[in-house]
Amino acid sequence: RVIFNIVNFSKHKNLFREGMTPLVKSTSRPKQRMPNKYVYYYRSPQHQNHYVLSFAFAFDREEDVYQFAFSYPYSYSKCQVHLDLLEKRQFPHFHRELLATTVQQRRLDLVTITHPNNMPLGSKKQHVVVILSRIHPGESPASYVCQGLIDFLVSSHPIAQVLRDHVVFKIIPMMNPDGVYLGNYRSTLMGFDLNRTWDQISRWAHPTLHAVHTMLTELDQIKDVELDFVLDLHAHSSLLGVFVYGNTYDDVYRYERHIVFPKLLSQNAEDYAASNTMYNRDLNKAGTTRR
Repeated sequence: RVIFNIVNFSKHKNLFREGMTPLVKSTSRPKQRMPNKYVYYYRSPQHQNHYVLSFAFAFDREEDVYQFAFSYPYSYSKCQVHLDLLEKRQFPHFHRELLATTVQQRRLDLVTITHPNNMPLGSKKQHVVVILSRIHPGESPASYVCQGLIDFLVSSHPIAQVLRDHVVFKIIPMMNPDGVYLGNYRSTLMGFDLNRTWDQISRWAHPTLHAVHTMLTELDQIKDVELDFVLDLHAHSSLLGVFVYGNTYDDVYRYERHIVFPKLLSQNAEDYAASNTMYNRDLNKAGTTRR
């Protein structure tokens, strides 16, 4: 039996204190969560009062190769396979295009889902919803949510059909392909946290942000196009449930529009956590997608 100590966690509140445990798989066994009786998360005076994640594990099969993970992985390759399969099905309401390439020349895919009659944009009054995901590589649950959303929107479900009739969905399933490929937790290949960089975008250092920012600006300038939402999907390391982070505005009408979506979400999502939903203007959140 081996005891692993992962040091220098900074947050007091963490899902490891709520029963979450690391994931483990081996050559002969599928991925599974470790029993929580072997996992501990605590403050350590020996590490400048930072927190430590400790877990014990018994390597019972010498010939196996073991792998550990924070959460269920969702790789760049998995994303590409998913989009390839959808593209091969040739849905009339599904379109995939290359929006940009990363520093290491990986694809930044843009998926458009809508009824063919809604294209091209600007031909009539249209409502557009933009959905971004996986700007932080370590937040793999966001990719599972995004994949589920895409699969639903292309399906024959009656609600999906109505949504396609009335809304143009622009979805970017993986905002940080290099970071995901390299196994980073928050950053890109060059060490940037893209969700703190929207206010200082460099075409050279942040090509994916530059491409998405350009797309959003162009959408906002098209006559008869209402850019209703820009939703950025994340996964949280310390809070449970589904919730929304947003901004506060002096414009009452804009603020009221901003809180309609969480209200609808609370009425339709069993896991919605109203207590975790937050609107603010914190300066330390400057450069995030929502700003």
